[in-house]
Amino acid sequence: MMLCEECGLKQAEVMITTVVNGESTTRHLCRDCLKKYQAGEMQAVLAAILAGMAQKQKSPDITCPRCGETYAQFQKSGMLGCAECYQAFRKELTPLITRVQGRAQHAGRRPAATEAEQELLNRREELRARMEAAVAEENFEEAALLRDQLRALTAEKEGQA
Repeated sequence: MMLCEECGLKQAEVMITTVVNGESTTRHLCRDCLKKYQAGEMQAVLAAILAGMAQKQKSPDITCPRCGETYAQFQKSGMLGCAECYQAFRKELTPLITRVQGRAQHAGRRPAATEAEQELLNRREELRARMEAAVAEENFEEAALLRDQLRALTAEKEGQA
């Protein structure tokens, strides 16, 4: 049994081998230290990948119009200056993000809806449920009125967007 090389207290459960510029480094870590390692080392790993890519091909010196960050600065630090950098460096970032994350398009959770958006969603769901109940009861006049209210809410939402 091997102890974690980071904390020296817990049993090492994970072995990480990192190869940078042909040099291999292996570390034995517990799960807690692995989390710290992944969080802290991710920027270093990303910077190493970028440096390797920079050696293979010289990229044009693109500058973000909003913050002034250049692509060369990003390659050195591994950090973007602002959200608009993603658009400014899109051509160069897409292959990198695909290589690191497996895809370039975001597939995570959406931010929570604002209170007004959530209220509108709740109102639409309520109208939809009432309309379905009216159809089930064969009260088609009420169902038509509810349908029109639902369409009006949908139009209102699209007008805000």
